[in-house]
Amino acid sequence: MKAIGLHAVGLLGPGLDDFDSARPVLAGETPLASREVHVPPPGLLPANERRRTTATIRLALKVAEEATEGADRSRLRSVFASSSGDMDIIDRICDALTQPEPVVSPVQFHNSVHNAPAGNWSIATRNPAPATALSGYNASLAAGLLEAVTLQLDEGGDVLLACYDVPSMDSFIHVRPIHHPFAVALRLGPVDGAPWQLQLDLGGPAAADPCHSDNLEALRGSNPAARALPLLERLVRGTPGNVTLEAPLGRSLNIRVGP
Repeated sequence: MKAIGLHAVGLLGPGLDDFDSARPVLAGETPLASREVHVPPPGLLPANERRRTTATIRLALKVAEEATEGADRSRLRSVFASSSGDMDIIDRICDALTQPEPVVSPVQFHNSVHNAPAGNWSIATRNPAPATALSGYNASLAAGLLEAVTLQLDEGGDVLLACYDVPSMDSFIHVRPIHHPFAVALRLGPVDGAPWQLQLDLGGPAAADPCHSDNLEALRGSNPAARALPLLERLVRGTPGNVTLEAPLGRSLNIRVGP
């Protein structure tokens, strides 16, 4: 693929409150201090909508807001990628259906669909542009990145990618062992004016690149969205090079990173 510009990054995870404050950790200058993730309420949503948001929606919108700070959010096309969606809501609905009188909350049902974060982002930004929601299991980051880059190369302009996953509840933890919330957002656009440029190449089976830091590597393996950490390390360290991600269907995605 042709090169594409990466203009801004949003980040939230254990010990990683945002992209700017996480730079010393990603550069290997400061150890990761793992702590509970605090997800702020979405500042762009009206109060009524804000009260109905879930942890997954708040997580996705937090990094989307960070990556689009100063941009025209009303025109951005967007891609929202998550391996498992809102596991908390899914768990509650499944539990409700096992009760003698199964009653599902309308609000929970409303938020259970995979595109709930994308819909809330469109509402928050009053944006009628297309918003895609997708899943590629543990390769959801690569699937979302391919979709977002294809949109930008085909139609131009800026495209937002948000990738996120929340911890699994007790009912699902043995099949989806996700223990920490993590989210990352990338604002992609033309190469001109971008601090970084990316060039994607979809290839055959290949091992994904690990993180430089052992603590970050443990976090990378604990959440599908955290597969972005080796890419973020490369961005912060400022050295051109390649990053390989796991892609769907047993393939790999090679990302050439340049300043």
